[in-house]
Amino acid sequence: MFNKKSMMVVLVLTLTLSMMFLVVGCSSSTGEEEVTLKIANYYATDHPVNQNLEEIFKTMVEEETEGRVEVEIYPNNQLGSEQEFIEGVQMGSVEMAMTGNMWENTIPEFRIMQMPYMFVDYDHADEVLNGPIGADIYEYLEDLDVKVLNSFPNGFRVISNNERAIESIEDTEGIDLRVFEGQTIIDMMDRLGFDVTVMAMDEVFTSLQQGVIDGQDNPLATSYDAGWYEVQDYVAITNHMYSPGYIVINKGIWNGLAEEDQEVVQKAAELAGNQIRDDVMANDEKIIKSITADGVEVTYPELEPFMERVQPIIGEFIEEYPHTEDIINEIQEKAEDYL
Repeated sequence: MFNKKSMMVVLVLTLTLSMMFLVVGCSSSTGEEEVTLKIANYYATDHPVNQNLEEIFKTMVEEETEGRVEVEIYPNNQLGSEQEFIEGVQMGSVEMAMTGNMWENTIPEFRIMQMPYMFVDYDHADEVLNGPIGADIYEYLEDLDVKVLNSFPNGFRVISNNERAIESIEDTEGIDLRVFEGQTIIDMMDRLGFDVTVMAMDEVFTSLQQGVIDGQDNPLATSYDAGWYEVQDYVAITNHMYSPGYIVINKGIWNGLAEEDQEVVQKAAELAGNQIRDDVMANDEKIIKSITADGVEVTYPELEPFMERVQPIIGEFIEEYPHTEDIINEIQEKAEDYL
């Protein structure tokens, strides 16, 4: 027989268990804890990257996760320089980023993507970087707690300057050219005859305007949307290096997402990346027409001498990292399908 005190204990335990089941039931019905994905990048607000982040990625993720995942976009280096927000993604203080290929400073295998004249066109690059070859290379980022969701094109890099029109490789001598902090691009521009200056993206416009540097190399859309062609007189279509972009996320943040939300984020990244690619391709011709109309002289130098000057970089890279030879050969074999 239970006495009054025992009955009270049983009643309290029963109520406690009921509340626990209720909490668990509510938790499972509402899903995972809400997450905010901050996305850092260095692109101008009206660049195709940020337009598609807003219109495709953010919209899709927030709608299809029913608000469990919120997206905040920070363009124009609002969260620091590329190196700073790359480090932020590794630490998890920045959940996501749209990066360039500065990963090559930490992961040598990423230099493959920016070897001189490695890719024939956008389709060739897309097959490699969003296929099995790219996936193998991205595994090198796992130790940095970074996951690549998709690769998109910044474009093929071209050269602008205020000294002279570049009609041939002989015209490069003495031009002080800004480059990003990447071993391959520094080596390449030095071999092509430029005086090389390493500088962060957010310093370029003022430095061009004030004559601190003569020129810079970037894809057409990057330079145009940043307003740099407003203070440049000449553009040479050299297409010397493919400039990849990556949609990356901190691996811990990724692992913390519910599986259904991971699927949404992955799909949204792929759709946004595909549209960025289409927009960048369509924009190239429009940009050339626009800057020509504004008085910028656009030249198309013979590329064979440029290619011959920088081709040894690939062989030297393979000598230093022999395990990359098969990957590079595979990329070059695939190029034949796009010639």
